[in-house]
Amino acid sequence: MTKGAAAGHFRGLILAFSLAVACLSAHAQEVGEYYHDVTLKEWNLELFLNTGGFGAGFQHGRTPDIYNKHFWEVEFMYNKHPKSVRSVNVLYSGVRPCRYGQLYTLFFLRGGYGYQRTLHTKPYWGGVQIKYTLSAGPSIAFGIPNYVEVLNYNTGFSEVVMYDPEKHNLNNVIGGAPFYTGFLQTKVRPGFYAKTGFNFEFAKNDYKIQALEVGLSIDMVFPFIQQMAFNKAKPFYLCGYIAYDFGRRKGYH
Repeated sequence: MTKGAAAGHFRGLILAFSLAVACLSAHAQEVGEYYHDVTLKEWNLELFLNTGGFGAGFQHGRTPDIYNKHFWEVEFMYNKHPKSVRSVNVLYSGVRPCRYGQLYTLFFLRGGYGYQRTLHTKPYWGGVQIKYTLSAGPSIAFGIPNYVEVLNYNTGFSEVVMYDPEKHNLNNVIGGAPFYTGFLQTKVRPGFYAKTGFNFEFAKNDYKIQALEVGLSIDMVFPFIQQMAFNKAKPFYLCGYIAYDFGRRKGYH
């Protein structure tokens, strides 16, 4: 082989190697590193269970780089008192279950600002991205009073009244009332919330969001709402939670 042919062959190998590296780099950028220097906007829905109930939420934010995310969120959560138990009066048929001792059914509406910091990025071939997340903001608590169907011994008929633990017991409570009965007497309390945890994102498509999140949350309202009779009103509600997030991300144009 002549020197010219060898040099040409060598240049061909260098060119082929360069093209291969360029293709791999482009693939890596497309699969796992496409937004290192691109600002993205994201939105996702969240469904979660916690030690006090369950809820759902919506998040919308932006990621100026792969390591940081700033977002706003709105969540609605049902909170169940640990001593609240549904039961049915077996002396009557076709009656609604009743929660004896429960004064109010409690819900929280949250709205706040959040921040996520990436602790571990996904390699270009996929995997799990781990983030630390923190959010906080104002909240509103809604306490819907518990109504029950009771037997009025004076008239011999049943009636629906607000539950009073001093008057109503197994001897005169027939069953629960429709959930919406106490809406007009709902107690509204202002407060705030905070939550923190770890987010594990595992979507194979970089433009989609699929993640599991585990952490702790706390809600406080003023003045307090006493959920259960013969129990002190709780000053705060501390819960562990697990959430499933799903949504999409898109680059700014």
